[in-house]
Amino acid sequence: MESEARIGVFFCACGETIKDLIDFDRLAEHARSLEGVVFVEGAGLLCSSPSLRRVSEAIRENSLDRVVVAACSPRVYLSEFREAARRGGINPYMVEQANLREQVAWVHSADKKSATDKAVDQLLMSVERSRRMRPSDFAPSAVVDEAQCSGCGICVSTCRAGVIELKDIGNDHKVAKVDRAECKACGACVAACPSGALNLEGFCNEEVVAEIDAFSRGLLASKEPSPAVLVFACHWCSYPAADLAGLKRLQTDVRFRLIRTPCSARVDPEWVMRALSRGVDGVLVLGGKEGACHYQGGNVKTRNRMVLLTRVLDQLGFDPQRLAVEWVSPDEPYRFRSVVEEFIKKIASFGPSPIRAPEEEEMMTSALQHGRDHIEHPEYR
Repeated sequence: MESEARIGVFFCACGETIKDLIDFDRLAEHARSLEGVVFVEGAGLLCSSPSLRRVSEAIRENSLDRVVVAACSPRVYLSEFREAARRGGINPYMVEQANLREQVAWVHSADKKSATDKAVDQLLMSVERSRRMRPSDFAPSAVVDEAQCSGCGICVSTCRAGVIELKDIGNDHKVAKVDRAECKACGACVAACPSGALNLEGFCNEEVVAEIDAFSRGLLASKEPSPAVLVFACHWCSYPAADLAGLKRLQTDVRFRLIRTPCSARVDPEWVMRALSRGVDGVLVLGGKEGACHYQGGNVKTRNRMVLLTRVLDQLGFDPQRLAVEWVSPDEPYRFRSVVEEFIKKIASFGPSPIRAPEEEEMMTSALQHGRDHIEHPEYR
C-alpha cells in the first residue's frame, strides 16, 4: 500500500508585487484544508537564495515528499525550485508550480475577489496533480506499458523525432520501445495511442486528469459558476503568450482555468471528453501557429485530431462548438486575450452545459442526461 502524500505548499508574494492583488490569507487557509497538504508557508521572494534554502530545510524538517510552489510562471524559476527540492532530499520532479503571478494576479488585478477565486482553483488543481506525481530518474519522456501495447505501430508513425520502434518480444508479438534519452517529450504519441499503453512521465495522464477533475468538481450539480471554461495551453507557444499578457497587465476575463501541456499534440481526446462529461461548459485548445511548432508539426496533429473529435462530440449529443482549437504564438499576448475572451463570450451565449443540474422536464427528454447517470470515471485507462 502506498503511503499518503506529504505535500508542502510555498507561497510567494513576488517582492510584494502581487501581495495586494490576491488574498493570501484565504489562499493559505484553503491550502491547509487540502488532502495531502501537511505544511504551508509564505515568503516575500521565494526565488531568493535564503528562501530557497528555507524550502530545502522545510522539506527535511517536515518529511515532505513533494512540493507545490504558488508563485510566478514555471517558465521562470521551476528549475531553481526543483534544485531546492533535490537539496532537501526529494526527487526534483516532485515539484509542481501554480502560476499565480502572470496568469492570475496580473491579468485580473482589477478584481481581487475574482482573482483569489481563480487562485484557489489553480492551487487546488496543482495540489491534486502533485498527489499523482511519481519520482523519476529521467527528464520527461514517453514510456510504454508493454502489457497493454498491441504493437499497432501508430506511435512509430506519429513520432517525428524517430525515437520509437517496434521490437519483437516473441510469440509473433511486437511492442513499442522508446529511446528515452532521445525522446523530445512532446507527448503526441501518448495522445495517439489507442490502447493506452503510452504515457509521458512529467505530464502523465493521471496528473492532468486530476487537474481536470479538480476544476470540474461539483459542476454537474449546479449551473453556477457559468461559463466554466478550461484552456489547454502549449508550453512553448500559447502559454508564454499568456505569461506575456500578464507582464503587460492585460486585463482578461477571469472565467477560465488553464492547464499547461508540453505541446498541443499532447492534448488527449479523452481529456476533452472527460471535461465535458463532468460539466465543463467549453474546452479551448491553444497551440502554436502552423510552421512555428517547437516540435515541428505537433500543431498539425492537434488540428487533425480535434476535427475528428468534434464529429464524435456531435454523435454523442454534445454541441461541437463547445470545443475550439486556435493558434497563438509566444509573442502574441493580445491575440491570446482576444481568443480566450471571444471563446468565453461564445460559450456564455450557449448557457451552461445541458448536463449540468437539468430541470426535471429536461431529465425526462435529454439523451445526455440519461447517459450522465451512467458516466463513470475510473482510474485513467
